[in-house]
Amino acid sequence: MTASQPPNVPEYLARRGFAPSPENPAWLDLGAGQQTVRVLHQPGETTLLYCLAPRSVCLYEAVFCPGTPDTVITAAIEAALSLVPPQASRSRARTAAGQRRAREGKR
Repeated sequence: MTASQPPNVPEYLARRGFAPSPENPAWLDLGAGQQTVRVLHQPGETTLLYCLAPRSVCLYEAVFCPGTPDTVITAAIEAALSLVPPQASRSRARTAAGQRRAREGKR
């Protein structure tokens, strides 16, 4: 029995729905709630990972040297996609609570 190989970075990005950025087709973007995860990956070159808040404010960045295993890069991207900024989660909680109250008031 052969174990399936993990996807390489370009395959992973395509499967997750990353698309070229309107500003620069070398950058691949994916909206994740209140943030955008942006990746620049050229095989054999440095890979950049950014997590951007609205208005392109950089929340954090990661830089992977050439030769970094694809599994490490894809794990970092997966972690970035799973993070919800604290302010966004509080805002959503307030909105959800307000919607519940509004629905309860209509009864």
